[in-house]
Amino acid sequence: MAETERKSRRGGARPGAGRKPKGYVKPSALSDLNLASALATPPPEEIDGVAQGHAKDALSALVKVLTFGKSEAAKITAAKEILDRGYGKPTVEIGGDAAMLPFMLAPERETHSVHADIRTEARKYANLAIEALRKIALDGASETAIAAASKALLDRGLGTVGKARMPDEQRDRPLGKKEELARAAEVAAAGPYATPAPPRQRLS
Repeated sequence: MAETERKSRRGGARPGAGRKPKGYVKPSALSDLNLASALATPPPEEIDGVAQGHAKDALSALVKVLTFGKSEAAKITAAKEILDRGYGKPTVEIGGDAAMLPFMLAPERETHSVHADIRTEARKYANLAIEALRKIALDGASETAIAAASKALLDRGLGTVGKARMPDEQRDRPLGKKEELARAAEVAAAGPYATPAPPRQRLS
């Protein structure tokens, strides 16, 4: 009986549903005090240091979305960001072979810094990120999410696909003014409005 009642129930209260009480403020909204403080504080010369102070909180938020998030798109974004922070961006594949960009060839300086701490922390959740992408790629609720998760796995495993490069002799290059005038003259000379050739003179 209890099982029948459980199945016959419809709807029910959803978290966050219903009319909000007067004066309700979303948890993510800035309070009046924080808003006034942020606007009154002089802008920093460099923003890096300010944002770095919240790096660990940001990483924790990504892990929370990856673990408990309901949006597949948000989970894919979180997984990609965690992997990027732990291992860097995927390499670029050109012509069938993975080719690392020049700036990626230089060895990283292993200094104790916020960067190193975040990289180490992000790598702890690398397997979780890959598993989340794999699960969405196989059983995602939308085709968009399935394609995005699959692309993320391909990019991470094989490298992103670079633009096809044309041979130098076939590559269009901007023409100089003289070359443009010469080409325009060739087109005009071969067109229907080309200047007719002068008549041949008879030899006496």
